Amino acid sequence: MLQKATWITTLASVLLCSTGSVHAIDGPSFDCSHGVNTALAIILCSNSDAASADWNMSSAFWAAFKSDRDETEQNAFNQSVSWRCGLPPQPSQLDRFYGFPPPPAQPITQAHVNCVISAFNARTAILRARLRRDALLESKLTPEEHIEIQQALIIKGFLRNRVQKYRANPDGQFGLNTRAAIRDYQRSIGASPTGFLSDQQRVAVLQSPEEMEAREARAAAEAKAKRAAIDAKKQAEEQAKRAEEQAKQEAEEREKKRLEEEAARAAEWRQKIDEAQRKGPEYAAKLSDVKWTLREHINPMTEEMEYTVLSRQSNGTGAVANVEGFCERNQVPFQATLENDHDPAASLGFITSRFDNGIIGKKRINDGPVEPTSFPAEKWRNRITVASLIFTHDGPEVAETTWRVLAEIETSRGTLYIKIPMFNGNVQKLIANCQHRYEVEKRRGGHPDAPMSQPM
Repeated sequence: MLQKATWITTLASVLLCSTGSVHAIDGPSFDCSHGVNTALAIILCSNSDAASADWNMSSAFWAAFKSDRDETEQNAFNQSVSWRCGLPPQPSQLDRFYGFPPPPAQPITQAHVNCVISAFNARTAILRARLRRDALLESKLTPEEHIEIQQALIIKGFLRNRVQKYRANPDGQFGLNTRAAIRDYQRSIGASPTGFLSDQQRVAVLQSPEEMEAREARAAAEAKAKRAAIDAKKQAEEQAKRAEEQAKQEAEEREKKRLEEEAARAAEWRQKIDEAQRKGPEYAAKLSDVKWTLREHINPMTEEMEYTVLSRQSNGTGAVANVEGFCERNQVPFQATLENDHDPAASLGFITSRFDNGIIGKKRINDGPVEPTSFPAEKWRNRITVASLIFTHDGPEVAETTWRVLAEIETSRGTLYIKIPMFNGNVQKLIANCQHRYEVEKRRGGHPDAPMSQPM
């Protein structure tokens, strides 16, 4: 059972300490030193939870009506709570004045306290449901926060007793004076005078002039940094965009150049093929006296037809070249064995290379320049490779574009010329057969560089 409180520290005594800081509030929203003569007042002044419920309800009421508390409405609410919660009657001043006997003493129970707290909380919820934004935030402030705001408004000269013209004391109650002071403060900062402080305004009003100045300086620095960051980001984006556009342009130019070069190479390649097909047959017809014999045989391993071409070419003074063309890997090599026609038992003398033991001579491909060269020796010192046609586009002696190869060798029996007309009928059969085998091998997935036959 709760005992009636004879005295609760007055609100004014707990508002400010000697240094101006705010003390914690441990009572309700009214002064418990006056008029604590009802069970409801006793409960609110004696129980901290009930006092907190009263503060919450009062704070929501002030925010909902933006005015001083309506005593009539509040008295009606108090009577309703007293009746609903069955609070025991207490002797009044009028009863004592007229000498009426006091009502029978009845204890205040915990059930009474719980009922009062529940009723106040329910009314708080109803009032808060009417509120929005800043008004709702104000209704949830603690008593200490209410007093801090009032104290700041007093210090800044916005809150005073508007009737008696003296400075007011902070009591935590947001009545007409406090609401008007808030509107005056909002006008001073150029904000809309709603009478309710936003979070930002509440932080600002609680700051000292020095803190305000520092805050404004920080805000200016942050704004400057933010603008700088935005400008830097914009500049970086513009640079990235320019770099992207430049990279795209360069890529397009490279692609254009590649296509042009590819088209030029294709045109040049087509031109070389056309030239070979035009000049090759003409040159072969001129060399009708140079005979090329075709030999056919079945490869025992592949059971496919293979060709070899042979030509015997002489300078008429004893130097002879026995030329042989065949398939080997992805090439059509033409090798020549140099002999002394007047005396087969005697060797044929010529200039040799000291590096690869090849034979020094001259070579000309198609209508190209006559160039010194060293014909590599094959197996024997007097057997050399004169030409080697390939079926790809990465060499000077390509099967599709080479229409003749000429070789000049100085021997002990005079100058010997070797002539290979690629468009000779039998030579063309060899080249076509070798290319066919090369393509078949590629389609089979075999190694096109593997040996396809050995010279006969």
